[in-house]
Amino acid sequence: MSPPPRRFVRVLAPLLVLLLLLPLAHAQSLGEALQECAGTLTGSTQPQQIHLQMTDDASVMNVIWATEGRSTGEVEWNGQTVASTDYCYNHDMAFHMASMTGLVPGEEVTYRVSSGGDWSEEFTFTPIDSTANHFEWISIADHGDSSEGMDVSESIIADTTAQMVTISGDIAYADGEHSPWDSWFNFQQESMTRIPWVTAVGNHENEPGYGFSPYEHRFDSDGQAESETFWYSRDFPGVHMVFMSTEHDYTTGSTQYSWLEQDLSSVDREVTPFVIVYGHKPMYSSNSYHGSEVELRAALETLYVNQGVDLVIAGHDHFYERTWPVAGDTVVDTGNEGDVHRFARGYAPIHLVIGIAGRSAYEELDEPQPEWSAYRENSTYGWTRLVYDGDAQELAFTHYRTDETIGDEFILQVAPLASNSEEGFLGVPGFGTMLPILAMFGAAVRRLR
Repeated sequence: MSPPPRRFVRVLAPLLVLLLLLPLAHAQSLGEALQECAGTLTGSTQPQQIHLQMTDDASVMNVIWATEGRSTGEVEWNGQTVASTDYCYNHDMAFHMASMTGLVPGEEVTYRVSSGGDWSEEFTFTPIDSTANHFEWISIADHGDSSEGMDVSESIIADTTAQMVTISGDIAYADGEHSPWDSWFNFQQESMTRIPWVTAVGNHENEPGYGFSPYEHRFDSDGQAESETFWYSRDFPGVHMVFMSTEHDYTTGSTQYSWLEQDLSSVDREVTPFVIVYGHKPMYSSNSYHGSEVELRAALETLYVNQGVDLVIAGHDHFYERTWPVAGDTVVDTGNEGDVHRFARGYAPIHLVIGIAGRSAYEELDEPQPEWSAYRENSTYGWTRLVYDGDAQELAFTHYRTDETIGDEFILQVAPLASNSEEGFLGVPGFGTMLPILAMFGAAVRRLR
């Protein structure tokens, strides 16, 4: 019997290799693998882009990594080993996700990952203990890989006390290319192997020709590879955080609205007295480039006010702005001035636009400055830091510029402020808690005119 023609061997050999590897790639069928990632049949299996992804269970932490070549993967932690789910999409990189289980919140974990027998170095992280009395984290938006963005990244990497990073959308600005995602993850790896980065999607995650697929394959919010979950919540010490999508339907009757309504109404304020909503587009912005997302405000502001949301943290406009506690365009509280401005929670949300993590600044602002706008900067870059103090029952917020000077800061506390704790607002007991409702009623009347 004569050997098969060389042309036949050249075509058949890669398919045979793929068939051998395919049973190890739990998430994809043969057809999907052939169509989406045939380029991963060869290449290095050295792990890269390693990043932690937290779950809604503090005893479980997922880890995701990438390799050039398709292979089986595994994670090893505290003497245990488990195989990964291996998958890919229309990009010449293979991805792997594995779960570390049985973790004890507050106790350090040592781990490493492997693909095709190639191991990473060892890393450590400490699962967040939701019962702790102290918690601090960094929040950014509109990041990318510009020189200013890398300055922000280097500051985050150098930070040894933050326990988490959140991003309010527009993460890597790949925009239909894939190498920006690869380089972005590799740059952040030193931080992302130590603390989880938790994300909300922005408009730049909806990429030309790919939609949200790159985001879905690189991040995880529900413990499933190739996740399609775009809204979820997590509990942390003293804080309930909601990550919603301004890029999907959020109007009354939508799946997302119903989920938001259910999630916010179920918060136990005795356990998590503060509630923060992260999303990409802002309800309130006095930047002239995009400005306030009026449709978003019309759909969700009443829900947020009625459910006592404390902070709404967005990006999209590349500048920094903080509002007063506001409802229906109306300022309902101005707090107490001091060394650091203080507010009592429960009046109305404070809205923050923090699109200062690296993209070109939008410098043109609406004039005159709206009454609801308490502070704004239009030409600086940086990040924000939040610290929960369980003993004092307060949440401190600080906006840092990349030169490490402070641009803005305030404290939100559970207890009433001393000036209105007994007599109430304007001397009327209990009147302060009615202001958000009155403001929303006034806004509704104005819309009907």
